[in-house]
Amino acid sequence: MRPVLIQIGDIAIPSYGIMLVVSFLFAIIYAKRAAKKADIPPVIIENLAFYLMLGVIIGGRILYVMFHWGQYEHDILGIIRIWEGGMMFFGGFIGGFLAGMIYLKKQKISVLQVADIVAPAIAIGVFFTRIGCFLNGCCFGTPSTLPWAIKFPAHCVAGASPVGDLTLHPTQIYTSLFGLALFFFLNNRLNKPHSRGEIFSFYLMFHGAFRFGINFIRYYEDSANIWINHVIALALIIVGAVIYISACSKNVLKKTNS
Repeated sequence: MRPVLIQIGDIAIPSYGIMLVVSFLFAIIYAKRAAKKADIPPVIIENLAFYLMLGVIIGGRILYVMFHWGQYEHDILGIIRIWEGGMMFFGGFIGGFLAGMIYLKKQKISVLQVADIVAPAIAIGVFFTRIGCFLNGCCFGTPSTLPWAIKFPAHCVAGASPVGDLTLHPTQIYTSLFGLALFFFLNNRLNKPHSRGEIFSFYLMFHGAFRFGINFIRYYEDSANIWINHVIALALIIVGAVIYISACSKNVLKKTNS
């Protein structure tokens, strides 16, 4: 693994930080192009990206610190060193969604319309950030004897963990590949006729279901981490199903009235 991707003298550029930046750049480029097709001014996406980035970083970090307080109780300043890794996806997702919703409401733009556009961008972001997790050696899986199980080096988070001496599920790679597959699926659906909120609902349901399943082979320090991730994953599935049913119902109603 390579927690530090580039070393220039005393300056170390961490892998996770680089992949986080790459994910944001790809997501913004994709969303701006998709927004143009939907007649949404690119500046809206540019401004939205700023609020989403703040929400993702703050929300993801807060939830991670809450459930890994032992890492920071004697190193408070470590909380702001986000480039070293240590974020929870669900915290970032919730933080980003709330920040984005507030901005779009102020601009009087449909949240679900933009959410449909952003959904594939989030999926491609997952692809890149989980590669960063793999290079950083965090967000790893439980012990496994499968041929592709990985023995992480001692200098990374996985290697220094209680299961670091064993070969582990590369759950970061599983999630990264899932994000890539989900991106292609959502992008394909976005370019076809769809109800407002439908694409976003697919993202919520599929990602929630995947996360619920992979939690069983992902390593967590304690049961509280497992349960909070299970609960949030189920919540995503339920919210996604509600949005999908609502979107389909409105579509049927429009066809009936037309």
